Amino acid sequence: MDRYIPWRAAARNLKLIAARDSGENARVLANRPSPLRFPLPPLACAVLMAAFGCSPAKYSVGHVMVPVLDNARDAAMASNDLRTFQDGAAANLFLLEGLIRTDPGNAALRLNASMFYFSYAFSSQEDVDPSYASLLYLKGMEHGEIALRKNKKLAGDWSVPFEEFEQYLPALRAKDVPFAVWTAANWAQFISLHLDSTAVLRDIPKVTALLERAAELDGAYFEGLPHVMIGSLHAFRPPMFGGSPEKSRASFEQAFAISGDSFLLSKYFYARYYLYRIQDAEDFTRVLESVGGAAPDDDNPYRLLNLIARQKSATLLGEIDALF
Repeated sequence: MDRYIPWRAAARNLKLIAARDSGENARVLANRPSPLRFPLPPLACAVLMAAFGCSPAKYSVGHVMVPVLDNARDAAMASNDLRTFQDGAAANLFLLEGLIRTDPGNAALRLNASMFYFSYAFSSQEDVDPSYASLLYLKGMEHGEIALRKNKKLAGDWSVPFEEFEQYLPALRAKDVPFAVWTAANWAQFISLHLDSTAVLRDIPKVTALLERAAELDGAYFEGLPHVMIGSLHAFRPPMFGGSPEKSRASFEQAFAISGDSFLLSKYFYARYYLYRIQDAEDFTRVLESVGGAAPDDDNPYRLLNLIARQKSATLLGEIDALF
């Protein structure tokens, strides 16, 4: 049914009245577009938003700011300007936090925040201030987890033993994969900074299982990032917690099959965790040097992450004598 029938009926009545008059003025009046033909004026929109519990600010965040932030994120990822990204990160994080306060249930904002916290911690804080990086990773994990809990079947207590946590995972859907992967990426990197803590290590089976379920649904997401993180976890995970160099290598090979040579972050993680774990200094050096020597790709949508991988590879090569 036409939603504007009452307005159009009024317009037709106006034409009938005008038809009784004579002269050009009557014809002009009848043919002039009536304001009643236009859908919902601003006041009506405001009334509807109030009726459905949607404030103008919240509406603006969801319908204006989120698309802008998505574009800004994609522009940052494709940028070759790592310094500007790092210099502006803190301000952008506060902007995201403010928008999330305005619209706490907006999953897209939570996803952007989870990705941004990971990228900032990983790119510029992890090597110089692990404590601060840990805080950033926990914030990124929290935002991802909150978004993931919008799936009511995943909203249970995540602090339960692994056997109970594992029972939630079949409820994970394909549309949940981005939230699961970035929650897990922050979680895994937090663990990597606290390998001396038994309490933290006990979470490794949970984050691994979350990533494995995500990989089942969409292992190619973000250039195979689920497989990269699974491979890293199997590498730095102690044997008593199920660590396995063989499983680590298999996961990285799956990631390489997806991304080829275009996603340098996979190679960095491979060297940092797997090759270090098996103490293969020669291959460690070869892989990191290949990352540093990779030809720039101006059309790569993950150019910023490739720059981060180059920077961190150079740093890791400088520590080779201490690592082997």
